[in-house]
Amino acid sequence: MGSGGVGDYAEEFIAAAVPSFASFREIRTAGPGNVGLLDVFRDRRRLSRAVKEALSEGQVIVHFELSAASLGPFWLLAGRPREIATTATVHDPPLAAWWPFRFKWVARSKLFHHGIHLPLRPVSAWLERRLLRDTTLFALSEVGAAALRESFPACKVLSTWHFVPPRPALKPPSQRPLAVGLYGHASKGKGFDRLVELRRELPPEVEIRVAGRGTEQLPPIPGVTILGAVEGPQEDAFFESVRAILLPYDKTSRFYGNILPASGVASRAFAYRTPVIGFDSGTLGEASMAGGLIVVPASVRELAGVAHRTITTATELERLDSQITELQNGRTVALAAAPFLAYWKDAVNRFVTI
Repeated sequence: MGSGGVGDYAEEFIAAAVPSFASFREIRTAGPGNVGLLDVFRDRRRLSRAVKEALSEGQVIVHFELSAASLGPFWLLAGRPREIATTATVHDPPLAAWWPFRFKWVARSKLFHHGIHLPLRPVSAWLERRLLRDTTLFALSEVGAAALRESFPACKVLSTWHFVPPRPALKPPSQRPLAVGLYGHASKGKGFDRLVELRRELPPEVEIRVAGRGTEQLPPIPGVTILGAVEGPQEDAFFESVRAILLPYDKTSRFYGNILPASGVASRAFAYRTPVIGFDSGTLGEASMAGGLIVVPASVRELAGVAHRTITTATELERLDSQITELQNGRTVALAAAPFLAYWKDAVNRFVTI
């Protein structure tokens, strides 16, 4: 946890859910690209011990947070006891872990990574279906849930939403500097590779500010301020320095297909009262229907044009601000955790009856 958007999500979710349990244990695995075989065996022993101890105290639920890069939690599925209720939040539908063999030595080389995973895609799909059998899956969007039902027909799939985390209140976007931002972990598909084009399409008086883990390694671009990782007050200051967050996301891979993650960056922006403008890709179209987010065709020129009109039109910023206030009130962490807690309570009761 804490090594990316999924880790941040898990931290916030745990804080809201834990008070509802008699006891709680967590197993933190190594981050993306840092998992070795010895780590997998060690973590499986830790899980076995934790479950055994918890069973001596009462009924047990084992829950996993799974994403495209979550190699550690994925292989823990193989070591879980079958006699207890198991659930998982799948952050990157339609699959749980897209690259299940991306151990340390594989992650060091793109050639190894793709050379192993592309030809083994049918094996990976079979492996995921097998390890996730008898597991209830939670998706953070309706489109994600529909995709999971196709990929895992034997699993029960429930649809929820990505919560808006609590953050300090900031001034309204119309009172902030004339700037737009890109935020998040600097990984492929997040749009950071489009910065040069975006800078060219936006008027020179509109500043572009970039922040997030790994962004400090991006090449310098005239007219773009790159801040690197920001936490706490620095994160607050970053969002208060931009009028909107841009998501020029491309979640379609020529080799692996469509990935449908719920946008943690959009939820973080809403937490800071910041509207979002992005490509109509993945789950963003669905998210736009809830408000606070505008989607455009996958064109940087179109994105820049809509972004400029939005951040220079006070009435539009006020409209989006009102929608975001509703999202902040209706999608709190506690409300987002409620469907999980209700299902876990029912699952425990069923296991007690059995």
